[in-house]
Amino acid sequence: MAKVKTVANLMLVIFVIAVLAVFAAACGNSSTSTAQTASPVQETEPEITSEQTEAAEPETMVEETEPAEEPAPEEVQESGECPSSTTVSVESTNGAYADRAPISWDLIGTQAATISNSTNNTGLFIYIANFETSENLKDVALSDGQAVLQFTVNVVGEGDPVPVSLGSYNVKEWVDNYASASIRLTGGTTLSVSTADTTIGEFEITSVTDTEVCGKFNIEEKWTKMSGEFKVPIMQ
Repeated sequence: MAKVKTVANLMLVIFVIAVLAVFAAACGNSSTSTAQTASPVQETEPEITSEQTEAAEPETMVEETEPAEEPAPEEVQESGECPSSTTVSVESTNGAYADRAPISWDLIGTQAATISNSTNNTGLFIYIANFETSENLKDVALSDGQAVLQFTVNVVGEGDPVPVSLGSYNVKEWVDNYASASIRLTGGTTLSVSTADTTIGEFEITSVTDTEVCGKFNIEEKWTKMSGEFKVPIMQ
C-alpha cells in the first residue's frame, strides 16, 4: 500500500512539473511574439506647409532703377532756304554781250564758290557757267556761246574769319556789305554791272553751310537785266 502511494505521488509530481513546463513555454512564446509584433515608432518629420516655405525664404529686394535718360536731341543749325537747283535769266543790250555768239542760260553747267578770309573781312566769290568744265571757272578759257556769271560778295565784321551772314547785300553802292555782278565773256572780256546805273539791286544770301551757299538775285541796270536763284557748292 505504501508503494502504491509512493508511485501515485511520483506521478503527481511529474504531472505538476509537466504542467509548469507547458505554462512556462506558453508565457515565453507570448512575450516573444509581443516583442516581435510591436512595430517601432518611426520619427516623422513635421509637414512643412507652403506658408511656412514662403516665410522661410528670404525676401528678394527689388531695386527700383530710374529710367535711363534719353539723349538730348542734337541741335541742328538751321541753314535757311535753298532752291532745288540754280536758275539764271540774263538779258543784255550791252555791246560787249550782244556782239558775242548767242548765249543761252537755259542749261546751267559747272558752278563753284570760294571763300577768302582776312582779319575783319571775308570775300565770297560765286561762279555760275552755262557749260560743263573741270577747270577753274575763275580763269577757264571760253568758247563761242559760253559765259560765266560772277558775284563778288564782301562781308565786313569782327574776327578772323568773319562768317558769311544771311540776308541782303547792297548792289548799288560799295559799302561794307555789298555784292557786285559781272559776266565773263570770250576773248578775255568781262561785262561789269554798273552800280551807278543800277535801278534794281537785290541780292540775298539765304543759306550758308560748310559745303554750299544759296541765294537769289534780281538786278537791273541801263543795259543788262539778270535774275534767278542759286545753289552752289563751296570749294575747299
